[in-house]
Amino acid sequence: MDRILISVVTVCLNAEKDIARTINSILMQDLTGFEYLIKDGGSDDSTLGIAEGYSGRFMEKGISFRIVSEKDEGIYDSMNRAAELASGEWIMYINAGDELFDESVLMHLSSFIMQDADVIYGDAVYLENGKYKLLKAGDSDDFKYKNPICHQASVSRTELVKRYRFDTRYSIAADFDMFLKMYLSGEIRYIKTDDVIAVFGLGGVSDKLIREREIEFDISRKRNGLKRVKMPRLQMTAICALYFVRRLAVKILGRGFYSQKRGWYSDRLEAAGTKKSR
Repeated sequence: MDRILISVVTVCLNAEKDIARTINSILMQDLTGFEYLIKDGGSDDSTLGIAEGYSGRFMEKGISFRIVSEKDEGIYDSMNRAAELASGEWIMYINAGDELFDESVLMHLSSFIMQDADVIYGDAVYLENGKYKLLKAGDSDDFKYKNPICHQASVSRTELVKRYRFDTRYSIAADFDMFLKMYLSGEIRYIKTDDVIAVFGLGGVSDKLIREREIEFDISRKRNGLKRVKMPRLQMTAICALYFVRRLAVKILGRGFYSQKRGWYSDRLEAAGTKKSR
């Protein structure tokens, strides 16, 4: 392909333990007409050396591969900078530690890209303590109650990400805020697919700081004029309570918590149910 259809971006900082897993999931893709851009925040561990070691393999497959390392003001600033650097018409963020679900993800997404859409998103599988569980995408109307879009399981027109941008005032919820602004504009066309797009590990900042995340969600809703639930503080308290109970259950039950009865599986394909490799 002469033009670059998709820019896949990995934003990272001192990610030597996670970067190889992410890169390998990109390298295995059936589609080759895309760009892989690593936007590093100035790592001082072996992240850059590990990443640079893959350049020959990307060249062999004919995949454009770039590494840009520069200091930034945090993850969302880095994601904004990556959008400015991206050459693709579309962009998706698969950050260090995340993976594409299988080798056909980009090929499958490219078929949706040919349709009349601006943002395409789907399901994800999350990983915790060696077990996988399906996370279903919500409908765009769900912004009032939750974040319906997992940013790792989405691809957007690059020009829109440049226009709406990730608001760096948020430490956790800038992706929610950007998708919400797009949705409320009434001009952005969303397509939801039932396919699983990404695998991401629990235990990140947004998973640990549940209350802070929900507060930022609510701030974004207020700033963007979205009619909210009648008692947002009660909603936040309920969500935080559920997460507290979950963490307590994990502590008490240990690995017994991750049972198939609760939707946890040892294999990502099993976790995805009927969604087998395409």
